[in-house]
Amino acid sequence: MANILIVCPFDNGQQGVLLLNALNKYTKHEARCLTLMQTYLNYDTDILWSEQNTPMKRLELRSLLADNDFFIFSEYIPWDIMNELGLSRTINNHNTIIRVGGSYCRKRANDYLMLWLREGFMLTGGAHDWTLASKIGRIAPTRNICPVDKILEHKPHKDTIRVAFAPTKKAKGTNEFSRVMDTLMKKYDNVEAVPITAKSWRETIEIKSKANVTFNSIWRGGYGNSAIESMYLSHAVLSRLNYWNCLFYPDLPIIHTPNEQDLYERLKFLIENPEEIKEWGKKGKAFVETYHSPQVVVKQWERLIEHVKTI
Repeated sequence: MANILIVCPFDNGQQGVLLLNALNKYTKHEARCLTLMQTYLNYDTDILWSEQNTPMKRLELRSLLADNDFFIFSEYIPWDIMNELGLSRTINNHNTIIRVGGSYCRKRANDYLMLWLREGFMLTGGAHDWTLASKIGRIAPTRNICPVDKILEHKPHKDTIRVAFAPTKKAKGTNEFSRVMDTLMKKYDNVEAVPITAKSWRETIEIKSKANVTFNSIWRGGYGNSAIESMYLSHAVLSRLNYWNCLFYPDLPIIHTPNEQDLYERLKFLIENPEEIKEWGKKGKAFVETYHSPQVVVKQWERLIEHVKTI
């Protein structure tokens, strides 16, 4: 058994807290999660660094975390904070895992490669993400956890096909998506675009629970928290895939949309064949239960922790 401290620079899709809950519920380990900054998404946190803003609170936190002997960091090790908590000298490559993922790590791929090659730290994350796996080297494969107990019941409109999307990132193809939806909404009366912008996570799930299709991306291959949550909500999910994704998950139930024309054709087919949406939704929910439920993912982490402790 280990006393584990999970440290996240921000409330990264609440993956730190979800891992904390899974470790405490399904293993003999005891874990806490320190989040340095909370975003507008307002995910759940355990210990929020910004709330430890007095010397007395910092001293109490230092005492609380004094017995931790294993560390899981998301993105990077904040050495200044670890030093303030008296933990910086405890951290080494036999008791530490660094979870990589997202834009922050993609921009600093060489730094993480050196952490592995020179410092010997174990890196982990979505090995199915080619944008990292091709640049960093060895990444121990783990999967994102879906907060299955917090996802609302799916209650889509009966007679309307509602397509949810986040129009904040042009790199995902939202301009192309908007053109496709404008064309389809002029042609069909039963289709509606549902933009999600600057909403908290709970508000996002509420909006998605009333939709039945999610557009993810046509430019970047792979899938993340948004697609996972949508699959669990029984949505048909449209996104670009690549051969690397399908190498890990040949049964990945996401509709491949590599360009604007394919996105148009796939959406048009779903509109004209709404029973297909339900079939994709069933496959998606089953996929998440098999690969992304807390009790499944935490088994990977439990074995990885034991591996790091013995190398």
